[in-house]
Amino acid sequence: MNEVSILTHSFLDAYNGNIDRIYGGGLERYLHEICGMIAELGWKPVIYQLSYCGDFEKEIGFIRVHGYDCNHRDSIEVFNRMTIEAKGPIIYSSFIWEAIEYKAGSLGICHGINWDYHAASAEHKAEVGRNIQHALGHLKRIVSVDSHFLTFCRAVCQYPDPDQIVLLPNAVDTAWYTPGTRWRGLQRKEETIRIVYPRRVSLERGIIPMMLVADRLLQNYPQVHIEFAGEVINNNLITKAFRQWMDSSPDRDRIIHRCYTFQEMNEAYQKADIAVIPTVFSEGTSYSCLEAMSCGLPVVAGNVGGLNDLIINGYNGFTVAPTEEKLYECIASLVENSELRHYVGANARAVAHAFDIRIWREKWKEILCSYLEQEV
Repeated sequence: MNEVSILTHSFLDAYNGNIDRIYGGGLERYLHEICGMIAELGWKPVIYQLSYCGDFEKEIGFIRVHGYDCNHRDSIEVFNRMTIEAKGPIIYSSFIWEAIEYKAGSLGICHGINWDYHAASAEHKAEVGRNIQHALGHLKRIVSVDSHFLTFCRAVCQYPDPDQIVLLPNAVDTAWYTPGTRWRGLQRKEETIRIVYPRRVSLERGIIPMMLVADRLLQNYPQVHIEFAGEVINNNLITKAFRQWMDSSPDRDRIIHRCYTFQEMNEAYQKADIAVIPTVFSEGTSYSCLEAMSCGLPVVAGNVGGLNDLIINGYNGFTVAPTEEKLYECIASLVENSELRHYVGANARAVAHAFDIRIWREKWKEILCSYLEQEV
C-alpha cells in the first residue's frame, strides 16, 4: 500500500513518554481524522513527529508513527531529516512559520498562527513573514483552519494563485457533542454553576488568567464549581504552578482537574453551564470552542485568532481581551443571568451546525483526492 507521510511536532504523547496513547490536543485529533480519510482513500498514513523520549516506531491502529528525538537537537533540523526520510507524498502539519526545507509540491496545513503574541518582537514577526513566503514558494497548497492566516498571507506575502491557500475551518460532530440535561432543563434547580476550561494547561491557552479569574469567581460565588478539562506536560513549569495553585486553594473542593479521551470529552461540556477559552495567543478555529457551542454552552473566549471566526459577540458567545478583568466581568455576568446563558447557549448550538464534521470531511476528501492523484 502506498504511503502518505504527515510531518508534525506532536501526535503520540512523547511529551510525557507515554507513546501508547494519542496526546489529547486539537492538533492530534485533527491528524487522527486526516489519517482516517487517507486510509479510506486506499493509502497508508504514516506520521513523523518530534519526540522528547527518544526515537521510536509505533503502530496505533492503522497508523504507523515514527518518533524523532529532539531533546538535544534543533527541531528544524529534525524536521528536515523527516523530510529526507519520509516516503510518498508529504503533508506538513507543523512549523509553516519556520524555514523548513520542504519537498516541493507538498501539502501544508496551518492550524492557526502562533506569532500573534502582542509583545513579540517586530524582528521575529518579520522573519515569520519571510518564512511563510518561503513556504508559499514550495508548497502546492496550504489549508488554513482560520481566516487570520489567509489575511496575513494576503497582507504580507506574494503568491499568484488565490486558491493556493484554502480556508477550511475546523469541525465538530454535532451528533456526538449534544446538550446535556442541564441545557434541556431536565435536571435540578440551579444550586450550582459549573464552569469548564476545556484546554491544555499551557501559557498560550490562557491558564494564568484563568487561575486568577477562578480565584475571584470561587470567592465571590459560592455556587460556582470549575473544572479544568485538559492535558498537562509533566515537569513543565506551568504544570507545576497550576498544581500548586490548585492544591493550595482555599476553595479546593470546588476545583476539578481531569484529562478526557477524545470520546469522553463530550461529558465535560454536558455537565457544564459555561465554557471559558481564555487564549492569549496561538489559536485556530478551536475544537474546544466548537464542541462547547455544539453542546449548547455560552462560551467566553479571548478575542484571538480563529475564535473570532466562530463567535458572533453577544449572540453565540463572547469575545474579550484575554485579561483577568475582562474575562471575569464577562463570566460573572453569565453566572448571574440564567436567561442570558440559555439564550446564548441556544444560539451557539444552532451556529455549530454550520461547522458539522460531515461537511468538513467531504471538503478534505476533495483536497486529498486532488493532491494524491498526482502521485498515482
